[in-house]
Amino acid sequence: MEVKLKRHIITPTAIVVFLTLFPSFVSAKSNPISIRNQMPLYLFYLQMEPDSAGITEQNKFDIKADYTVSNVTISCFTPVSSLYNINIDAEVSRITLDFRYGIYENTELGLEIPYLSLSRGYLDEFVKGFEDTVGATTPRSRLRQGSYNLNYSFIYNNQDLIKTKNASDGLGDIVLKAKYQMLEEDRHGLLPDVSFRAAVKLPTGEKRSLLGSGEMDYGFGMLLDKTFSEKVTVFAGCNFIIIEKPDFFSVLNIKRNMVSGVIGVEYLLTQRFSLVAQVTGNSTPYPSSGTNALDESAIDAGLGLNYIWKEKQNVSWHFAFTENFNSASSPDVTFNTGWKVGF
Repeated sequence: MEVKLKRHIITPTAIVVFLTLFPSFVSAKSNPISIRNQMPLYLFYLQMEPDSAGITEQNKFDIKADYTVSNVTISCFTPVSSLYNINIDAEVSRITLDFRYGIYENTELGLEIPYLSLSRGYLDEFVKGFEDTVGATTPRSRLRQGSYNLNYSFIYNNQDLIKTKNASDGLGDIVLKAKYQMLEEDRHGLLPDVSFRAAVKLPTGEKRSLLGSGEMDYGFGMLLDKTFSEKVTVFAGCNFIIIEKPDFFSVLNIKRNMVSGVIGVEYLLTQRFSLVAQVTGNSTPYPSSGTNALDESAIDAGLGLNYIWKEKQNVSWHFAFTENFNSASSPDVTFNTGWKVGF
């Protein structure tokens, strides 16, 4: 049985030590970068991360622990009227434990537990230096923000919907999920792996700390991947998400749904290393405002590296980053790293 390279994610030392105690590994077929849109105005809603169409083996566990950090700088307002005025200078960190169990031959159940942090962070100088070097500076927003301190405000019609300069951290919204593999790839034909999935977001995040919406969201999606020449795997996915409006946005005409998707390719460099390139996107649930932070769909490009340990095929590691195509609808830059094990 051929072993495919896996992508996984670095976490705090205690989590890494905990994970490496487990003895065996169940490999999935493709390894998309599972970075979500961590722009703070999307933290409230369910986001179905990019995933492979592969299923955890029956009666086996996959456990993934990852760390994701995003740098966000936004300064925008509605011209003339200033009906909307949004300023965000923050760093969003997410530590996620993702548990999956193969309940049947073609079905897995999952539990995702996130721990979120909203703070001034540590990436500002690095991001600014990189943007200056490549000439990709976020237009005017960093200059408007002034000092590199946490600032998170959303003003609508002179009313403060969100206003904080205090860091917060805590448990985010827990997600229950399931995946069912409908079709298995025909290695000698054109038939890909095809899976359907569903997810439910529970209101466990602290709404007052802006770590959750206080509402339940629901999502449905489809995943597919296909391998060519034993080294190249093409993958894609799309999701439809039903959201509930948070209380603090009661005066806004929030849409009840979002659409998200991914398309990408993974190239096997060796039996242990692979590279991943992908493009992700999501629609906006916010009403037309005349600001790109609310009006534009988020589009991000990502690059990742996957590594399987030579002696311990039950453990794999991943590092990746994404950069936004739009100036305000997703973070300026996001980094993601971590581990995955199976037993």
